[in-house]
Amino acid sequence: MKKFNVILLAVIAIFNFTSCSDFESLDKTNENLPGIKAMYAPEESFSLLSNGYNTWYNGSIAASPTIGFACAELYQAGTPGWGSGTMWFRPRQDLFNGATPDPVIIINFGAWYNYYTAVGSTMVLAKQLRDPSYKVVLNGKDYTQRVKAHNLIIQALLYGNIAMLYDKAYLFTDEDDAVTFDYVANTKSYKEVMAFAIGQLDKAIAIIQADPIDEDNSEIIPGKTFNKASLLQFANSMAARFLVNNARTPAENTQTDWAKVEQYAQKGLQEDFSVEYKQGWRGKVMTRDEGMNYFALHNMQWIRASQWLLNLMAPNDPNSAYPFPNGVTRMAPITNCPDTRLGKYFSNDDDLGRWFGFTRATRPGYGTFIMSEYKYTRYFDVVQNESGSVDHFLKAENDLYLAEAKVRLNQSGSAAYINNSRVTLGNLPAATDSDTDLLDKIFYERYVECDMVWPQLGFFDKRRTGTLLPGTVFHFPIPAPELISHGQTVYTFGANNPM
Repeated sequence: MKKFNVILLAVIAIFNFTSCSDFESLDKTNENLPGIKAMYAPEESFSLLSNGYNTWYNGSIAASPTIGFACAELYQAGTPGWGSGTMWFRPRQDLFNGATPDPVIIINFGAWYNYYTAVGSTMVLAKQLRDPSYKVVLNGKDYTQRVKAHNLIIQALLYGNIAMLYDKAYLFTDEDDAVTFDYVANTKSYKEVMAFAIGQLDKAIAIIQADPIDEDNSEIIPGKTFNKASLLQFANSMAARFLVNNARTPAENTQTDWAKVEQYAQKGLQEDFSVEYKQGWRGKVMTRDEGMNYFALHNMQWIRASQWLLNLMAPNDPNSAYPFPNGVTRMAPITNCPDTRLGKYFSNDDDLGRWFGFTRATRPGYGTFIMSEYKYTRYFDVVQNESGSVDHFLKAENDLYLAEAKVRLNQSGSAAYINNSRVTLGNLPAATDSDTDLLDKIFYERYVECDMVWPQLGFFDKRRTGTLLPGTVFHFPIPAPELISHGQTVYTFGANNPM
């Protein structure tokens, strides 16, 4: 990762999304930075791409913003003081958006600055790739088109996540000039930003389909060397994820192009997409907090499973009562759970009274809703031993997008995709296409099987179905330091500032 960090620091210096006056012209020599031509030499292209994927992945599993979203709905947190602010307090409060000496830990700041650190690099590479003389020939094979496709996918991953998280953003493309970029004119809505991301994925898919190269030159994500088939599946699944999860309300959810979701999901992942739990790929926002991903926070017991989810899994067991009963400090293990995944993914911790978060139940804003006896242990051994892989995009997630699209489009065949996880993994009674609660079964599978892998999904599901606790923010505002730098009004969202 040393090479990647050097490149990243250089790119930040060139494409710093803080002030136009900070930009260095690409034609101006900066003796303190590596040569631009050397950084973007064809032989460095796969290193540049790996760095872009690294920024996307680390931001996606970083404690900020994941811990804030997780605390809000699917998990219960021992503390809201790191990475989540007061986002999940009851009653809900306004989200902080102001000047701060430490932007990394502010929930609506960390992801923004993380994703934008890689945007500039992808645009510089895109400009290089427009030059007909720029060819990526490695070991006698021309990888130019594959590099172009990967770069488009990375742009889509960065902007797609920004769109899902923020109400609007600065859309910088390879057609823009860093020195003269107009931030105000290029402040785009989340719908416009997502449209750009989907467009980049479509371009990448077309390039991959026409590319005669099969396998990448080298591993680009730990444990993952893409070939033509797997890269196409990955791109299609990401497009389905973005289309579904960008809706903010039930009304917008009905406007989702479900036919297009179905088309993408049909060509999506046919196996789980996993990433090796390797140093440098464990969640990192900006320049610090190495390893502070939600997997590690589960092992540290900063986060536990939500009592709400346990009640959903075992509705007839008194020890899954939700909300957690007032005045109760211990509940026995759940024994009446029809879903066998309770024992596979969770474990009873048996020390609620000694848990450091227990004392917070008596504080204003916290309450007994933060209490739970169960830890999420699905990847405990991987994190504990620092060896193995963790999942990021399950085949089940792709299956459930396809299942939901079929329900929304009044098509048959949804149950078979639901049962891939419901029956095979949960040992639950099979769903049928005639069931009147197919959507409930779909969301249940997402909550248990998929959203616990990447817990932002639980928040997005509740956002688009209108089931968030009243006053919960739908999305983040642009960070205040950015707005101030570009002469824009500072704003926020929350109980007193409707979205």
